[in-house]
Amino acid sequence: MRRGPWSRLGHRLRQTWGALTARPAAEDLAAAWAVLGPRLMALFLRQPRADQAHSLAVWRRVRAAGGDAVAQQAALLHDVGKSRAPLRLHHRVLAVLGRACCPARARGPWAQGPPRGWRRAFVVAEHHPAWGARLAREAGAAEAVVRLIAHHHDPTPAALPPALHRAWALLRAADEA
Repeated sequence: MRRGPWSRLGHRLRQTWGALTARPAAEDLAAAWAVLGPRLMALFLRQPRADQAHSLAVWRRVRAAGGDAVAQQAALLHDVGKSRAPLRLHHRVLAVLGRACCPARARGPWAQGPPRGWRRAFVVAEHHPAWGARLAREAGAAEAVVRLIAHHHDPTPAALPPALHRAWALLRAADEA
């Protein structure tokens, strides 16, 4: 479902408030450990608390929708690539505003190069799926999990085998909720 600009803005404002107040509960972290195991949990814990809380919320939605272990692991790790160059609140706001007003530049020239200075937000937003996939692979994630992480922002699941289309749809819906 495509959202209008005001609906997306409201969604982003709720995300921002959630990021400011995020504190993953101990029971949620224990549940994540049960899904991920020790090596992938170590990767999950590299994320800032706000990203951990977001990933836990995405995971709960995927699990509630009947997602399998692959979809659940991908939900918990889908944004782990952001841990390579952590973003502060002003970076996140800049990325959202830039993508809203200048999408071609925000996903093109502004998103190239090292994640430094004012471009950091755009570089991370654009490249974190690939970075996260590489980190997950290095930590021993199943190839299906790696592929879901790499393609979780793709507009369609065309780059994935048909067996992963349902998991991709669950992850996308849960991430955008």
